[in-house]
Amino acid sequence: MTRPSEDEIQRLRASEEKYRLMVQRANDAIFAIDPESAAILEVNPKAEEMTGFSAAELAKMKVWDLHPEDERELAAELFELVSTAGSGTRTLHFLTKKGATLAVDVSSSFIKSGTRTFIQRNCHDVTDRTRLEVEHMAQRDYYEFIFNMMPVGVGVRKNINNKPFIEFENRRLKEMFHGEDGEHHDESHAEWHRGGEAPPLPTKAILSEDGVYSEERTYPDGRVFQYTLNYYRNTDDSWSELQVVRDITHRKELENQLREAMEGLERKVEERTLELRRKQTQLVQSEKMAALGHLVAGVAHEINTPLGALKSNNDLLVRSMARLRSVIEESELSEVVKQDTRLTKVLDGIDSSTGVNQTAMERIVKLVRSLKKFARLDEAEQDEVDIREGLESTLLLVHHELKDRIEVHREYGDIPRIYCYPNQINQIFMNVIVNASQAIQGKGDIFIKTSTRDDNVVVEFRDTGKGISPENLERVFDPGFTTKGVGIGTGLGLSIVYQIIQDHHGDIELESSVGKGTTVRIILPISQGGKDARDRG
Repeated sequence: MTRPSEDEIQRLRASEEKYRLMVQRANDAIFAIDPESAAILEVNPKAEEMTGFSAAELAKMKVWDLHPEDERELAAELFELVSTAGSGTRTLHFLTKKGATLAVDVSSSFIKSGTRTFIQRNCHDVTDRTRLEVEHMAQRDYYEFIFNMMPVGVGVRKNINNKPFIEFENRRLKEMFHGEDGEHHDESHAEWHRGGEAPPLPTKAILSEDGVYSEERTYPDGRVFQYTLNYYRNTDDSWSELQVVRDITHRKELENQLREAMEGLERKVEERTLELRRKQTQLVQSEKMAALGHLVAGVAHEINTPLGALKSNNDLLVRSMARLRSVIEESELSEVVKQDTRLTKVLDGIDSSTGVNQTAMERIVKLVRSLKKFARLDEAEQDEVDIREGLESTLLLVHHELKDRIEVHREYGDIPRIYCYPNQINQIFMNVIVNASQAIQGKGDIFIKTSTRDDNVVVEFRDTGKGISPENLERVFDPGFTTKGVGIGTGLGLSIVYQIIQDHHGDIELESSVGKGTTVRIILPISQGGKDARDRG
């Protein structure tokens, strides 16, 4: 046998050194195994790290000693396979020195390095991968269980290289079409029917903006199915179709019954409308009484001051002055008083106080008269009235809401008297003015203008309040709607205004801008349209 040259020996040594360096730096555990005895000859640092054993400890082991008891036979079979076939792979587990178990992919092959021949065993730690696979399978089983519990059919049809096939069907979908043990098919369930019969054409189909397609099909046996189909692209660029199928037969039956019930219900609408109108009238009266109670409290506040003055002055001064003057006239003081200007001024001042008392009394009478005019309790029927008188009496009654805070600007045009229910029209004015005052935070202005438009009288209220947002503008006339918060008002004020105007065959216009204010226009017919409408009601 020819002895290798020195250069060949150097190349072999360099090759072995390079191989050894690669083994030492590898991220996988690498074992050199004796092909005869299966003893571990050498290991790299990664093998020591994975197993927890030192190189010296590993050198005393056979290759299968690294595995759990139940896998040692499999490790021995892999060793025999490599000994005969030259290579082999298998997924096994390491039992570490600390008793932990690691999943590893084992790849073994014969290696010749110079004059040496051994089995190289590469072991890659796949513990995390195996755990994820187990978790994935558990999660898949969990969601499959959920899908099988769903009352609707759920299926997935995959399309790879233009070859569709059903990838998944839950239990409900199988029961709907081909039974749990039935033969699978490739068509969409919406295009397939048990027994090979052609499915009926869709009776209703909708394609949403996000690409979801939905349709309904009615089958000869009376069943009605709703199909919802959605499409998505998989990571491998193939397409899948998600099929959700609902048996809506019972829902359709209920819809037909509901349609019949609605047709019958329409016949009762007029009766219910009359009943609701009566209830609305009761609400009008309730709101009116509540408002009057609120105003009476304010009027009482206005009355207390002049009333106290009147009682004290009239009871004391009037009687005292009469007695004093009588005494003076009958005594020698008469000439003295006439000559003493100071005494004269005192007596004149007392007489002036009685005049103040008389003015206060007149003010009380005026307030009471305005309250009576506002309520119009003695005028329950329609009458011809001057709108401006109603406005003035209402302003007097709500004076406590406005004083020292809101200035009222009047611009009364020449308008005719109108035929109406005066107490209800005053109710309109009061509700609108109070709403305007409550919309003004701090000081502000209310502008009231009267004019005519065609055969109507127009009363316009404009305030400098906070205004109404666009989303609330169309709802302000709804019963119960309010933006004032809990405990402030009933939400019926403008609803009652609207109803009274409708009863009078009038109209209402509303304009508002947030932060600038609101304008309300009350339009009332001059003729007896309101009376005619009430008579028909």
